[in-house]
Amino acid sequence: MKIIFWGSSELCIPLLEKIKEGFQLLAVVTAIDKPQGRHLKILPGPVKQWAQNNNINVLQPEKLSGNEILYTELKSLQPDFFVVLSYGKVIPEKYLQIPRIAPLNIHPSLLPKFRGPAPLEWALISGEKETGISVILMDKNIDTGRILTQVKIKIDDDDDIFTLRKKISGLLFNCLIDAIEKVSKGYKGEEQKGPASYAPKLKKEDGKIDWNENVISIHNKIRGLADWPGAYTFLIYPKGKKMIKIIKSTLFSLEDSCLKPGTFVDLKRKILVACGKGILCIERIQEEGRKIQTAIEYLNGHFKILKDGYFQ
Repeated sequence: MKIIFWGSSELCIPLLEKIKEGFQLLAVVTAIDKPQGRHLKILPGPVKQWAQNNNINVLQPEKLSGNEILYTELKSLQPDFFVVLSYGKVIPEKYLQIPRIAPLNIHPSLLPKFRGPAPLEWALISGEKETGISVILMDKNIDTGRILTQVKIKIDDDDDIFTLRKKISGLLFNCLIDAIEKVSKGYKGEEQKGPASYAPKLKKEDGKIDWNENVISIHNKIRGLADWPGAYTFLIYPKGKKMIKIIKSTLFSLEDSCLKPGTFVDLKRKILVACGKGILCIERIQEEGRKIQTAIEYLNGHFKILKDGYFQ
């Protein structure tokens, strides 16, 4: 089977390794090079780097609609399948007619729940106890196609975006194989059932912590946004303020602390923060422009600032 792969994120790499081993990978279509890191150097994304290291043809269109050069090139490759995972753009209906057998989208959610570009992040933010993988036959709309295969995955209480991606990545290839076998035998899939929801693209401002929220909501935001943009707050102290990212947290108490939200409840070998309801325990923290530290490491160097300050 001949496949053209569309994808841009790190989540794609384990799947690409398996596709390369088991199929004829004709090309990858991925995002254009973008500014990255503190110095905003223009660098290739993970999928392009992988493809170049494996001598796979890389296509990086700035736009899809009206791009006849790209359309002609893809058509000339005569793929059996498109396989799409975390690409980041809507693929026009015209392109979906190119594969001989089918265009397949692998979506990391239990569709129709969390359609859109950030399903895993929003599942964690929403406090979901399970998610999954859906492989669908693509149509002109976003994540609305008929379901070929669907697998459920438990979300554990200590999962964050990194551990959840790892769980998902180990199951992607088997789901793809199942879908390819079904559709190759003529299976048309099933219509999506149940209420639909949308997982929009994340923005930097999504990471701002509102300490008036309850501790569970704040903890879930930290879990879901641990990669990007990060759940952040501002440490206000007598001589100024610092932007702080909270990388990892735990639930210390679900009961009201009776203190103003954002106030430090305890700074004795832990950082406990009052929320609108409940108390959050910070485990790992990162001051803007600094390395990630454990709560104890940060306390050792910043106790006086924390003692006289609060989070806003």
